[in-house]
Amino acid sequence: MNLISNNYGLGHDDLYIPNRSRIHTDNSAEVKYYDQPKKTLDKMAFSLTGDMGCEFGGGVSCHGNTAGGPKQSFLGYMVYNRFWFHKDLFGLTLGGGQINNPGRYLVLLPPINGESAASAALNSPYFTENPGDQFKAWDGSITFDWMPKQYITFRWEFDHRHASVPYWSGRGGITPSPGSNNGFPTEYACNNGTPSPTIAGCSGDGGVWYPDLRRTENLIDIDIMVKF
Repeated sequence: MNLISNNYGLGHDDLYIPNRSRIHTDNSAEVKYYDQPKKTLDKMAFSLTGDMGCEFGGGVSCHGNTAGGPKQSFLGYMVYNRFWFHKDLFGLTLGGGQINNPGRYLVLLPPINGESAASAALNSPYFTENPGDQFKAWDGSITFDWMPKQYITFRWEFDHRHASVPYWSGRGGITPSPGSNNGFPTEYACNNGTPSPTIAGCSGDGGVWYPDLRRTENLIDIDIMVKF
């Protein structure tokens, strides 16, 4: 069994908002509950992680929509179960998790049109992180490992992810065509008319380019991991 707890509540983490504070707790448990080296299924273990936190000050609140501002918090969990076979030659992992992060302060910002955390703080038009902006998501995965040596692993993995708002990159991409970027990530690309969210690129009728973001993403990953 392995227990880990990380907690913090000092300092300020938001760019350009020095009076906003954040508290957070991140807790994990790992438990090996089966170990029979001589059997085909020789080991089983699971991990459970729970995260909780919030922000307050600077126009947001931990306790719901109050005079201090809209609720800005984080609640999430992950759970995985792993199986080892044939004297640890093969491994199979099943798992997934969910998050709820109004305010989106822990959501990784999609790098749309060159956006970064600094540009998003200046009111990016592509994926906003305004106080109280809703974001909920969940994912599930299945992973198969072949470990012929202690120092090398071949991995095949399938992931399914879903978000409550468009977030994952679609086939249309999240980068404007060459020459259509205005040169600053917080500006609309091809900004020469009325916004038209239905178009996938710069239109000929004066529309504004929008990234192709989707609510669902499916991935197949093939990896080789080597330890030195």
